[in-house]
Amino acid sequence: MTDWYLIVGLGNPGKDYEETRHNVGFRVVDELARRYGLSFGKTERKSQAASGVIKSKKVILAKPQTYMNLSGEAVRSLADFYKVEVPNILIIADDLDIPLGTVRLRQSGSAGGQNGIKSVIQHLGTQEINRLRFGIGRPPGKMQAKDYVLGVFKSDDAILASQVVDRASDAAETWLTDGIELAMTRHNGNIDDPKPVPKKAPAEKRKQVELEPDFDSLKNHLDIDGKLKWWPSKRSKQLLALDYLTTKFEPGKVYSEQEVNDLLNQWHTFGDPALLRRELFDDALLNRQQDGTEYWYTPATKMY
Repeated sequence: MTDWYLIVGLGNPGKDYEETRHNVGFRVVDELARRYGLSFGKTERKSQAASGVIKSKKVILAKPQTYMNLSGEAVRSLADFYKVEVPNILIIADDLDIPLGTVRLRQSGSAGGQNGIKSVIQHLGTQEINRLRFGIGRPPGKMQAKDYVLGVFKSDDAILASQVVDRASDAAETWLTDGIELAMTRHNGNIDDPKPVPKKAPAEKRKQVELEPDFDSLKNHLDIDGKLKWWPSKRSKQLLALDYLTTKFEPGKVYSEQEVNDLLNQWHTFGDPALLRRELFDDALLNRQQDGTEYWYTPATKMY
């Protein structure tokens, strides 16, 4: 294997698609190329590619020319040719289920209905693929999703999308220099949201604002001691499982990494606290200091 890194922006080739919501992946790698003076040459390995040094790393930027649904063909071809290991690959794609203005990085998971990611997973043979999801929001009214993703950003949305391109490019740089977990901590969330800081809520307020989730539909995933027996495959159940696990944390308390792992291991039986930490980070339920020495839980609250 080599020390190359591969950053792939997903989209569709051709001028007709350049400014569409489906092509935000192309826009992010274009921005990275602009920042570092890299140029996309002729098509190679089913992609337009630009190679050079970014943040002291040897990087290939790629825009697959296969159209979105076959993106995995191009990614696999480049990875094989340059001998890039899967942990050194970052895929950037649009996501309908995330609001415009939001960036979300993950280290693994299903395609979540994004056909380009689905193709990449199929061709690389694993879900353990770093991905940066660029939120574009849901279509308005009765508009079909396929028409929405192939439409262009307009008015204020166009301005916001340009800001998110910058945020996503920053996140890709952090991934290169510091890894996926720190990139998630720094960049996941809405671009206007301040990063949370540990703050202990007054004890007398907690009972008034915290809600007890209904975990009845999760019971088949729990053993007789209330531990998670396996990670649910459906996203709705995964979110429910994460809510369940967060009830084991004390809001406002600061934990060490080992304490977080020990607590999570008390409430699941499949031996992967790192997976659960990533999921909790991704949904902004568990937060940490940038040096990773302190962790804290931020409860979801609702005021009446």
